[in-house]
Amino acid sequence: MKVLLSAGMIQGGRSGVGRYVIALSEALVREQPGVDLHVAGLDADRGLFPWLPAARWISIPASMAGGVANLWWHQMSLNGVLRRLKLDLVHIPSYRRMLWHCALPQVATIHDCAPFILRDKYDFARGFFGRVVVPAIARRVQRVIAVSETTAKDVVHFMRVPAANVTAVPNGIDHQLFQPPAAAAVAAFRQRNQLQQPFFLYVARLEHPAKNHLRLIRAFEAVASSGGFSGQLVLPGAPWHGSEVIARAVAASPFRGRIRLTGFVDNAELPLWYAAAEALVFPSLMEGFGLPLLEAQACGTRIACADATSLPEVAGPAGMLFDGRDESSIAAAMTRLATMDATERRRLEQAGTAWAARFTWSAHAAAAARIYRTTLANPTLS
Repeated sequence: MKVLLSAGMIQGGRSGVGRYVIALSEALVREQPGVDLHVAGLDADRGLFPWLPAARWISIPASMAGGVANLWWHQMSLNGVLRRLKLDLVHIPSYRRMLWHCALPQVATIHDCAPFILRDKYDFARGFFGRVVVPAIARRVQRVIAVSETTAKDVVHFMRVPAANVTAVPNGIDHQLFQPPAAAAVAAFRQRNQLQQPFFLYVARLEHPAKNHLRLIRAFEAVASSGGFSGQLVLPGAPWHGSEVIARAVAASPFRGRIRLTGFVDNAELPLWYAAAEALVFPSLMEGFGLPLLEAQACGTRIACADATSLPEVAGPAGMLFDGRDESSIAAAMTRLATMDATERRRLEQAGTAWAARFTWSAHAAAAARIYRTTLANPTLS
């Protein structure tokens, strides 16, 4: 079956959707010979897909790179591409690019229902699009892949998509990349980045208020003031909406010398950040999945996260939970992580590594291929 996967919105691979598209594409090409995969994307991103034959790459004009222009290209031009190449099915991996009218059966991946859950995440236009236009389109899509059970339930509840049309397929992680690095490599990394002190890590783009950095900063200040932790708080992530609020909070903190904003961290270095950290503390208020939780556990690092949306589901039995809207709850989790005895540390590290091993892109790609076949065999909506 000839399938087109859209990669027109992957932001150079720096976004969660971008990482999803790249990983799924590689697993489909390498492991699913029944899927003749084509990818439509910007030529600037072509190098992110080295496993894809040149003849299977469809160029989206560079003039269509912007959000509105890219959405327009999907709605007005993609059908012509599908017809010209005589494809069988299209997979749209972002709800913002789903096609209102599609010449072929359409599968879409929905990563979250953020416009419904976090009303202050978007401006009026984007919020209206997400809460009104997107559900209407989603109900026209033949099959929806939701990346967690929580997101699947949200799609049915908020978007009113029939449950029979929604399948929960957990994300995977790259286990060749995310595994415990050698101790010497971690020591050299610490030296190179002046990380001699222990540090808590939060890997997330600098987005306010959705990623909840301010409460984490205030919780860290409380722990540092009490003497419960003498180390640092490290916040890697590219600037996003509201990042200036986070930067101001760091600058105004009495512990600003112990809080680091590193900017975007390349995937290749992430395992070293995880392995070098005391723990990953993840206070995000809303996630459709939460890849850093599994990535950190796969690298042998303990995690604590907010007890919200999909995070408990993804964190699993080794994840410590806290109330992400309560600074004292976050601070208590950080204190417990910092003061835990060696036996309990090892238990959580080993349990986390075993839990993360269950999530693979091979399994996700195999499930996606089954959904493609089911959709082609029965393309009518439920």
